[in-house]
Amino acid sequence: MSAPVRRVVLGEGADHVARWALLVVLAAAGFWQTWARIAGEVMAGSGSEVVLAAPVGAVLTAVAFHLRRRPELPIHDRQSDKIAGTIILAIALMIEWLVLPRYADSYVLLHLDLVAAWLFLLGGSVFFFGTRRTFRYWPSWLLLTVATPGALRLFVFALGGDRWAQVLVMVLVVSVGPLAILGPPALRRLRGAGSGNGQRSGGPPLPSLVVSPREAWRSAPLVTVVAVLLALAPLPAGIDERLSLGPDASSGSGQILPPGWQELETIDYPWAERMFGPSATLERQMIRATRVRADWDELLRPRVAAVQTLTVKDPGVLEVFPLEMMFDLSSARVSPPRELPLNRGVTARYRTVIDDENLLTWSVMSFIWTRAGDRIQRVTLITVDNHEFDAEFPPAVPGTRSFSRLLNLLLRGAGAVIDTDPQEKDLDMLTELATDLVEAQWTDE
Repeated sequence: MSAPVRRVVLGEGADHVARWALLVVLAAAGFWQTWARIAGEVMAGSGSEVVLAAPVGAVLTAVAFHLRRRPELPIHDRQSDKIAGTIILAIALMIEWLVLPRYADSYVLLHLDLVAAWLFLLGGSVFFFGTRRTFRYWPSWLLLTVATPGALRLFVFALGGDRWAQVLVMVLVVSVGPLAILGPPALRRLRGAGSGNGQRSGGPPLPSLVVSPREAWRSAPLVTVVAVLLALAPLPAGIDERLSLGPDASSGSGQILPPGWQELETIDYPWAERMFGPSATLERQMIRATRVRADWDELLRPRVAAVQTLTVKDPGVLEVFPLEMMFDLSSARVSPPRELPLNRGVTARYRTVIDDENLLTWSVMSFIWTRAGDRIQRVTLITVDNHEFDAEFPPAVPGTRSFSRLLNLLLRGAGAVIDTDPQEKDLDMLTELATDLVEAQWTDE
C-alpha cells in the first residue's frame, strides 16, 4: 500500500472513530436517566442486567461481521439518508414522549426507553454513515430488534425464572450473533481471503466511508438536538415512592385478620417462584365478615373478600411484574389508580375492574410494605360486585397472560383498557378493611 493511500485510510479510520464516539456520547447523554434507572434496578434485585445482554451482543456481532466484511461500492443517496434518519429519530422521540407514559406501570418489564435508545443509534448511524453502510450490519440491528427487554423477560420466565435461567439467556443473546457469523465456514472463508480481504484484485482498497466527513458532521447538530429532547423526557416513578415501612414479619405467609372477619380457605400459587424468585410466596386468604352491615350490602348479606399476599426478597421484582400483570385483564377495563392514605404511614392504591368477557366487576386495593427489613410484601384486597356467598373471584395468574392487554393498549389506545368512569361501590368498605388489616399486624406483635 502506497504512502498516500495509507494516509487516506488512516484519516478515514480516525474520522470513523470520531463519528462513533460522538454518537455513543449522545446516546449516553440522551438516555442518562435510563442508564441510572437500570443501575438502580440491578441493585434492587430486579434482574435488569438481562436487558444489557442485547447491546453487548449487538456490539460483538458487529465486530464479528466487520471481520468478514466484503468490498462495497461508494454509492449512496444522501437525500434518502436524511429522510430515513429523520423518520427513525422521530419514532424514537414518539416512543420516549408518547408511548412510554402509556406503559408506566410496565416500565421495568418492557423498558421501551431502551427500544428508543437503539432507534436513536440507528437513526444517528444513518446520518453519520449512510443508510447503505448502516444496514450492512443488519445482524446487529436484527438482534436489537428481536431481543427486546420484554422478550428477554418472557424467555427467562419460560426457562424457570431463576438466576440460572437469567444467566443462560444472557449467554445465548451475547454469543448467538458472533457464533453464527464466525462459525467454521466463515473462518475458512477468512483464511482463504488472507491479507486481500476488503480489497479488489489488482487495485487499491475501496474507500470505507461512503459519506464524506463534511456531510456527516453537518448532521451532528440535528442529532444533538434530538438527544437533548430525549434527555428531557421524564421516566415513570419508581417503586420506592410507594414502599411503606411495615411491622415485623409474621409467623405465616398470610396476614393476621382484624376483628370482624373470619378465614374461609387459603390458596397457594406455586408459580410465584418462577416470576418473583425461588424464595417468593403467593397466598390468597378468602375471608368473610362475621357481621352484616347495610352500607356494605342492602340485603344484609355478609360480605366476602380476598386478601392476597405476595412476599419477595428483592423489591425490584415487584416493578418487573406490577399488580396488573397478576390477573387476566385481556378483556378488562381498569380505572386509573387512586392513592389513599391508610394508617401507620401506609398508602394504598384503589382501582376498579370491568371484565366484559367474563361479565365480572371487581374492586382492588393494594399496598406494598417491608416486613422485618428483609422481606417485601404486596398486599392486595379484592371484592366483587356479586355479594352471594359463592361469588366468583378473579384468579391470580402468571403475568404472561396479560401481554394481550399491553398489545390492546398500543393498537387500540387507552379507551380499550381504561375505565374512565369507575363506579367506586366498595371504596369505603375496602378502605375500612385495609385500615383494620394494617392495624391488626401491629396489634398482634
